Amino acid sequence: MTTEMLNDKGLSALLKEKGNICVSVIVPTHRTSPDRRSDKLNTQTAIEKAAQLLKMKYSSDIALPLMNRLHELFQQIDFDHNEDGIGLFVSSKVYFHISFPFSVEGKVVVGNSFEIRDVLYKVNYSDPYYALLLAEHGVQLFRGSWTELEVIKDKQFPIEYEEEYVYNPPSRSTSYAGQAHVKSFEKDKSELEMIRYKNFFRRVDKMLNGYLVNNVPLIILGAEKLLALFKNISSHQKRFAGKITGSYRYFNLKQLSDLISPVIFDHLQNERAKLVDEFMEKTGQHLATSGIQDIWSAAMEGKAFKLLVEKDYRCPGFLGENSYHLYLRPPQRPHTVLTDAVDDLIELVLEKEGRVFFVDNDLLKDYKRIGLITRY
Repeated sequence: MTTEMLNDKGLSALLKEKGNICVSVIVPTHRTSPDRRSDKLNTQTAIEKAAQLLKMKYSSDIALPLMNRLHELFQQIDFDHNEDGIGLFVSSKVYFHISFPFSVEGKVVVGNSFEIRDVLYKVNYSDPYYALLLAEHGVQLFRGSWTELEVIKDKQFPIEYEEEYVYNPPSRSTSYAGQAHVKSFEKDKSELEMIRYKNFFRRVDKMLNGYLVNNVPLIILGAEKLLALFKNISSHQKRFAGKITGSYRYFNLKQLSDLISPVIFDHLQNERAKLVDEFMEKTGQHLATSGIQDIWSAAMEGKAFKLLVEKDYRCPGFLGENSYHLYLRPPQRPHTVLTDAVDDLIELVLEKEGRVFFVDNDLLKDYKRIGLITRY
């Protein structure tokens, strides 16, 4: 797997490598010069650190293939178009790199599982969406996933606008008619234009039926009068996740993505806030619990349905003979140290086919920073 567009399937591939030798290299990067000039060197330094760890822990016949894959991935990176971070992930079966459109903390980890929190956070906010660009000449549809955007070119889109009426000023009959009279009733030109666009947008709206499935959100862009007209006639108003007012006909994909990604991110954050409301409601119904210790036990029992975690919440933990009980202080008996029990809990929930959602810091401050909606 070398794709940049990581999805749930890719995340599952990372999780399945648990127990094998896994190398995770995460490096902060920069979008602009001159800061961007150091990114290549910093990534090389992080890769060399990973190589040293591999050589210290494993024999050369195990370490060398993994080191070679790290260097191969390094050669694939386009450092002229960085985002805010980059991750390289290598095992005997998996190797790929991914960019992060958010700030990351530098990490080099060689262990028996991948460092997945940043990857999961990107997947968490990479729900697919559509963007509809309305213009007087026609309509374009785009498919997106956070900062990634592609134009749809198929049998339906793009659609060119064609006038259905031709405006003719009123004229009188010829002298042969015997008397002067108006040939036909003429609608006002602006009214005709409105009718034409309404008919056109109804056709566009109907074509969206095949795309806006499974509650996928829609962003609309265009001049204010076109946005208002489309919103008024659309049957997909429940799917509207935001609007961007202006003329963007000549914008390229990168420029459009820069406009759209903050809007869709705000929409997804609002959806996460609704999950917190759902969690609070389920708490009153005894279908939710909070605190990492109680949630750990529930996850081990297979009860985990939706796990809500504040973005920067981390917590060390300890496991004794009873793996169902998580200690927050080291017990007197022999135990295993979990450097970040939150990460281990996230993996546990995902392994048991639960879902994990990150929320803004402090949204769960009254619930010990973490909450779980249970299956039963």
